[in-house]
Amino acid sequence: MEPFPEAMRHVNVEKVAEEDAYMTSDHMASRRAPPGHEASGSTAWDLTPPSDLASLYLREREAMVRLARLLTGSMVVAEEIVQEAFLKMHKQGTPPENPAGYLRTTVANVSRSHLRRLHVERRQPAPDRVSFDDPVIDETWAAVCRLPFRQRAVLALRFYEDLPEAEIARLLGCRLGTVKSSLHRGLAKLRDELT
Repeated sequence: MEPFPEAMRHVNVEKVAEEDAYMTSDHMASRRAPPGHEASGSTAWDLTPPSDLASLYLREREAMVRLARLLTGSMVVAEEIVQEAFLKMHKQGTPPENPAGYLRTTVANVSRSHLRRLHVERRQPAPDRVSFDDPVIDETWAAVCRLPFRQRAVLALRFYEDLPEAEIARLLGCRLGTVKSSLHRGLAKLRDELT
């Protein structure tokens, strides 16, 4: 696992440090509201660099991902939940009184929703198994489903979609030789299993 996701790798560390120093300095207390917000008393998220939401993201993201991972048990799901929580905060428009607390509550609620949805999905009866009148086709389908993804994809694209090997390589983002070897190995496994 890389220490930073794809979107964070290009961050200039010195600039982030400057922005953090700026955010914690007295400059923030004397900052003027954006045009149009002075008279209304409304304080929307400051989206100009350095941004309130961006600094909250830099300060709280890692801790929120850890929290979501503890709640859901999955790092991938945790990152998605934290992203969703930040999006919800941004869509809210005005920042809450306690942004970190609000973010933590949102992460917990979105995690709970994810777990409920997962629980409901698992309670649902499994979809009926695909079956055909001909038992040979059932046996063949079961053998195809046991193949690794790439072999299964190559066989489906070659024999079901009737695509040439070069087009399959382009679709799967691999070399022509990989398609040929996957096709050969997949057919060999099917042959061994079905005879």
